[in-house]
Amino acid sequence: MQIACDSIDRLMMVEIRQRGANRGFKWTLYEAARAASDKPLVLAAAEALNGPPMKVGIVTGAAVPDHMPAGENDGPFGAVVLARTLVAIGHDVEIWTDPECAPPIEGLLKHLRVPARVGIFRMNDEAQQRQIAADRDALVAIERLGGNINGHLHGINGRVRDAFRTKVDVLFNTARELGKVTIGIGDGGNEVGFGKIREELLRRAPEHNQPDKTPCGGGIFSALATDILVTATTSNIGAYGVAAAIAMLRGDVSLCHDGAEEEALHYVGVGLNLTDGGGGGQVPVCDGIPAAANAAMVTLIKSVVQRFLDPPRARPF
Repeated sequence: MQIACDSIDRLMMVEIRQRGANRGFKWTLYEAARAASDKPLVLAAAEALNGPPMKVGIVTGAAVPDHMPAGENDGPFGAVVLARTLVAIGHDVEIWTDPECAPPIEGLLKHLRVPARVGIFRMNDEAQQRQIAADRDALVAIERLGGNINGHLHGINGRVRDAFRTKVDVLFNTARELGKVTIGIGDGGNEVGFGKIREELLRRAPEHNQPDKTPCGGGIFSALATDILVTATTSNIGAYGVAAAIAMLRGDVSLCHDGAEEEALHYVGVGLNLTDGGGGGQVPVCDGIPAAANAAMVTLIKSVVQRFLDPPRARPF
């Protein structure tokens, strides 16, 4: 199990991004996160979610007015796929997001026939966030910004997102105070969960924090920690890896995501007005990675699970 999950962890970190994107940083994220975990990242998350029926909240969505009005596709795809796996093993799942991002997430749930609900954040309503934390047994953030050391939300290029995106720090901090499971899945260092390794990232890759590009001078790295942190080349891929690890724990490959289904999701997402966060267009691409390449990675992840579940086979010569 550990060998298979370590393989998935490493597979998820393969960079297939276009030139001009922030490249070469993914492996640093992984090494720092893995050093802070006593087991493979996807296995740690899967074990935390692989219990008796519980109430799970998934937090996602990243809209930018005039550029990504309904949000980017990294995050929502992973949220609905992981939700499907969690519902299949008996959990009650809600996906929480900002108002602009709710319609496409609802459309994706309908497409995959996932009986999960969508909850809508009221802008920085701390009482609502405390109530959600009290109501859920586990919280999973997928491609969701966490506040930096000064409490501000920043995109990967240093732009401030405070004015139009709910900050969910109260939600996750309250959940941790209540002893609930918290998991962060991200790909850039600025998302929920990376507070767990922030000091290590500052030591190893201070230039990626970009304090000179943030008005507050605090840089983009999130200071919001979670119990478990999963890193991947895209946050969607990280969510698929967690679903794959759950499939191994349950001995059921049908709990995995599927490559053909992944490719189709990209085109469904275009129809739902989701945007590629890598280049900004409404195209079948996620974080600059084409649909077919993402589908190939999903196929490889599922193949690792299938090989793990297959009966042993010894060569007879």
